[in-house]
Amino acid sequence: MIILTSIFAYKKVQFAIRMSPYVIFGGLVLFVRFKNKKKTRKRLDKRTEHMMKNTPKDKDGKYPWEKK
Repeated sequence: MIILTSIFAYKKVQFAIRMSPYVIFGGLVLFVRFKNKKKTRKRLDKRTEHMMKNTPKDKDGKYPWEKK
C-alpha cells in the first residue's frame, strides 16, 4: 500500500512540475495582453479625438461621412 501511495504521489508531483511552467507562462501571456489592450485603447481614443478636431465640418456642423 505504501508503494502504491508513493507511486501516485510521485506521479502527481511530476505532473505538477511539468504543468507549472505552462500555467506560469499562460498567466504571463494573459497579463501582457490585458496591459497592451488598455494601452491600445487609450492610443486609439487619443487619435480619434485628434482626427475629430482636425476634420473640417460643413455649414450644418456635420462631418463628411455624416452626409447622405
